Amino acid sequence: MTAKNYSLIMGLATIIAWVGFFTIIFNFDPQEANWVIFLLFYLALFLSVSGTLSIVGFFARILLLRKRSIARYLVRESFRQAIIVAVVLVVTLILQAVRILTWWNMVLLILAAAILEFLILLFNHNQADNFES
Repeated sequence: MTAKNYSLIMGLATIIAWVGFFTIIFNFDPQEANWVIFLLFYLALFLSVSGTLSIVGFFARILLLRKRSIARYLVRESFRQAIIVAVVLVVTLILQAVRILTWWNMVLLILAAAILEFLILLFNHNQADNFES
């Protein structure tokens, strides 16, 4: 997939996710909503945020950092990091919704996300070393 195709497909999917998110926001009352509505709300939020961050991260790597690399690797990095940040955001909002979000929960979430990213980078680095030998 080329960078142009990725941008178009991800952009369209992200727009659809944002439309779904705002449809849920404007059409459902949280006081009367059941668990399905909340599930759709968090799912639409996750898809919207991860798509937006993935696109922004991809273009930031291309334009701002002037990183000359294969687009496939840039897409993979930005998509992975966008998913991690979106998971942290959604889990934070769920914890806040059930009134158990504290500062140390937030620190643990961020620490878990950083450790996950570190382990993924470490695994990818070790895997690249295995292919070279």
